[in-house]
Amino acid sequence: MRRAFNIAVVVLVGFLIADRTAMHVQAHEQASISCAAGADLVRLDALNKGFSDAGATNQGDAFRSSCFVTGRAQIGDLIARD
Repeated sequence: MRRAFNIAVVVLVGFLIADRTAMHVQAHEQASISCAAGADLVRLDALNKGFSDAGATNQGDAFRSSCFVTGRAQIGDLIARD
């Protein structure tokens, strides 16, 4: 049982390292923006869809928060990164 746990931990750490490496590679592509700029795009898109200013601001803040927590987020073809 202990051996299976150790293998699971090694697999999980390997996955996290590979995911972080892929994120850094994507961050240097031309279609990447900062989390703050992505939040502004989300807010403007929400305003264009008819949301109130408060609702659009909340959507932008939620996007920014999610982007900061995970280190990345996607808006269409754009990749937002921390």
